[in-house]
Amino acid sequence: MKTIRDIGEFGLIRKLCARLPHAGDDCAILPGPRGKHLLLTCDPVVEGIHYLPATPPYRVGWKAMARNLSDIAAMSGVPKWAVVSLGLRPTTPVRYVTELYRGLTAAARPFGCQIVGGDTTHVRHEPFVVVTLTGEVERRRLVRRSGAKPGDAVFVTGKLGGSLRGKHLTFTPRIREARWLTQHFRVHAMIDISDGLASDLQRLVEAGGVGFDIRAEKIPANGSLRAALIDGEDFELLFTVAARDAGRLRSRYFEIGRVIKQPVVLLDHRPLTAHGYDHFQPR
Repeated sequence: MKTIRDIGEFGLIRKLCARLPHAGDDCAILPGPRGKHLLLTCDPVVEGIHYLPATPPYRVGWKAMARNLSDIAAMSGVPKWAVVSLGLRPTTPVRYVTELYRGLTAAARPFGCQIVGGDTTHVRHEPFVVVTLTGEVERRRLVRRSGAKPGDAVFVTGKLGGSLRGKHLTFTPRIREARWLTQHFRVHAMIDISDGLASDLQRLVEAGGVGFDIRAEKIPANGSLRAALIDGEDFELLFTVAARDAGRLRSRYFEIGRVIKQPVVLLDHRPLTAHGYDHFQPR
């Protein structure tokens, strides 16, 4: 009998989503009023997996909210409302929880997002925070993973790598960047880099049936090239636009390659074998 470890996180997601008609990319996409889609996303953070026991609770709350905001950004959406579920040990100090909520609120406030409810439960082992977030996006500005076209230029919004040195606790979701991009350009495909550039390029391959030829020297690495490819939790946006628009974007963002017809990820014209983070197939 196959296990989750056998098929991996993304194999499991593919299997489940095949039966879910409204499952989107980084968010579920639901019918909305007045020419808009509703967006819905849900991401957990778990002690020992996404943060250490010694991590300040403010930073735990920030990360829990910011991860979900980043999903909304990946589809060019605007976040609206959040509910938060906490799994806590009974011995947790009350001050820890209030600081955690201060971080949740601080991450949401700049984008006009409000926490409107949630739930709590006790745990015997690892505490967790689950944020469920709703948003909306105009139908004409919705961006999915599947729209990349051969010849497109490939960009990222910021430097990659460094999450293991603490970036994953302090990053700013790229909501404003996504909204600016879809206001001024036709963005063909987009994803937030949560599992590492190598893995998230592969997600675009699977979604769009095209490939990517990436140039190593153009990747804005915050440290080693390997860290930029596989560390994950950068939460920068990876997106494609028509080649004719590339010149207008190079002063703001980093152009790292081109979209190709062959459904494969190449690094300097050779198949990229590195893989990013998978919860059920740890490196």
